[in-house]
Amino acid sequence: MPAIRKSLTVDKGISVFSYEHTKDGWYVRQWNKAERRYRTKRIEGATTETEALANFYKALATFSDTPQRVIKRVSETATIAELVDEFNKLEVQRVDAGLKDEKARLRRITSLRRMIEYLNTKEIQFPNQIDATTWEDYPIFRKSVMKNTRKTELRDIAVFCRSYLVPRGYLANEIAMSRGFFPRITIGDDELDANPAITAHDYKIINNYLRHQYCGNARTYVGEYSRRMFATFVHLLKNSGCRPSELLALRRKDIEITNPKRWSESKQKWEDDYKLKIHIRMSKTGKRRDVLCRSNAASNLLEFLKFQRGWLDRNHFTFTIEEHSLIFGNPKEHFDKTFVYKRFDVMWEEVRSAVANEIEGNRFSERQYTLYSLRSTFIEDCITAGLDVYLVARLCGNSVEVIQKHYDRHDVLKRAQEVQSLPIGRQKPPEVETINVLDI
Repeated sequence: MPAIRKSLTVDKGISVFSYEHTKDGWYVRQWNKAERRYRTKRIEGATTETEALANFYKALATFSDTPQRVIKRVSETATIAELVDEFNKLEVQRVDAGLKDEKARLRRITSLRRMIEYLNTKEIQFPNQIDATTWEDYPIFRKSVMKNTRKTELRDIAVFCRSYLVPRGYLANEIAMSRGFFPRITIGDDELDANPAITAHDYKIINNYLRHQYCGNARTYVGEYSRRMFATFVHLLKNSGCRPSELLALRRKDIEITNPKRWSESKQKWEDDYKLKIHIRMSKTGKRRDVLCRSNAASNLLEFLKFQRGWLDRNHFTFTIEEHSLIFGNPKEHFDKTFVYKRFDVMWEEVRSAVANEIEGNRFSERQYTLYSLRSTFIEDCITAGLDVYLVARLCGNSVEVIQKHYDRHDVLKRAQEVQSLPIGRQKPPEVETINVLDI
């Protein structure tokens, strides 16, 4: 809201004022109790305080000619929990209409659940109990989670307050839009390493454990499938740079495997050289993109798809795999639905705990590896290999600024040869000659 330079009260709920910078002239405003907001009108021809006080009644009279906006309430005594339920129903309708992402809706449900827990500690049940200081202790209440999480939750709560409570008259606009209503959370550069990249030494240990002990020790046919699937999931995350949620939404029609062949000098014959391209339809930013996977991602995925078909036949699943079937779907749901993300987190924690005494950790971070660390690993591997940051940003679906700020912490020692090499034994090339075309 623009800053007010001077305000003069002329009657109860009525004042004459002028703005600080953004607008010239003088204005009159009147508090409308039914709408729970001010009605404002410019005083025509008023350039001074005296002229404004002499002519404000003309502008004030126009308010009676304007129809009053009627606000319908669910209930005069609706609790915040009841209003959250109504808000969530509207969110479902927005998703169905294609106006909102389903993942964002589910995240907001969790944020509002935390909000209700916080308000219960404050003994706040009704929206009219919310004031300008209500949220100041929220970052302390949620101190057990990372700052980014707290910041996201406050952003979701702000949407609920400003986009739902205010328009329906449950919360005054002056309170919701006041400076400091929601506390600011500042995140320093040293706190952006929540998902440190996995070093080559540590990934070799993790990958070896996944392929042998983890997959080999499955006790049931369900465990055999889920462990093999998770091992492939981890390998593909590391060699594609995709977000975990993007791979969970990956369908067969979204992958393309080619075999351009390569010539083997040692064997003197053409050998298979499978390449994998992934088309991401559902990304965090909403933009589709193509991802070119590194290393032997294509061969690894082919092995899993062959295992998948054999496993289905051995365990008497009779449904048909189609182009829209999810790559990492739940076979009990005919690959139409995936497993819940929490299950992948649990499996990652199980693997990380099993190799905890063997891995060294990233020396640039004190935090533990997460599934998201595999995305960071891909980005750092690409940059260390000499790929330009613009290409890496395109592959990962981020801007160059985000890549540099959040992900680019690759070890410069790996590129010491490039930095420190001296042109010993080389002759200085002659200066470049410029040809004058007029002399020809």
